Amino acid sequence: MRTLTVRVMTINEAFQLAKIEAARAMSGSIVSAELIFPTVEQLAKTMLAPNRWQIIKNMEGAEPVSIRELARVVNRDFRGVYNDVQALLSGGVIYKSGEKISLPYERIHIEFNSDDAVA
Repeated sequence: MRTLTVRVMTINEAFQLAKIEAARAMSGSIVSAELIFPTVEQLAKTMLAPNRWQIIKNMEGAEPVSIRELARVVNRDFRGVYNDVQALLSGGVIYKSGEKISLPYERIHIEFNSDDAVA
């Protein structure tokens, strides 16, 4: 099962993690797919808004689809889905190949601590 791990961490923490992952890759260990956000607020804005999360949940493990097909699946207007897809593409959550978009993961695991969020 391909899993995308989403984390909230500082730039320094991300660089440290990248060094560790690079060392694992050189030793032949499997490197997992990760997406890092600098703040919980940025994570929430990019992925966890209800309409965007609905798109993500519908795309997990599914075949690539056009934005028009996706709008039909989530029962929303094309323009709103298009805008959400653009944000998810910019955030590195989903991918585009030709006219189709995809989320090549069956599962998304999100990690952050309560003290990562600004009060």
